[in-house]
Amino acid sequence: MNEIIQIQGNVKYQIHVDPSLWIFDDRRFEMSERFPGVDGLGMEFGPFLKNAEPAEDATRLVIHQRGGGRVILPLEQVYTSVLQFARAGKPIRPDGPALLYLADGSNRNRPVDSIEKMEVV
Repeated sequence: MNEIIQIQGNVKYQIHVDPSLWIFDDRRFEMSERFPGVDGLGMEFGPFLKNAEPAEDATRLVIHQRGGGRVILPLEQVYTSVLQFARAGKPIRPDGPALLYLADGSNRNRPVDSIEKMEVV
């Protein structure tokens, strides 16, 4: 399983995100602070997406999953999303390297998993 998530597509900079390093990042937080009943650690996804600098005409994010699945979300919604990178103090496996939760919690029982790469379109 690849631990790196690529952010590519209609962006100025294609970047690689390594959730296994976030345990050392001061921006991490307990998932239960945002999503009651969800255990683990998370990071806001917005800063990583901003670093890639999506083009002005970009409107969506296509999340490519292992096994060929795709999830398409409005870019504005993804800026406020959260990536869970650890559960019980360990990396997310086998459905990781991270799980994507929408800020409104609407997918808290079924976060986007098996993320391989993210394509801004």
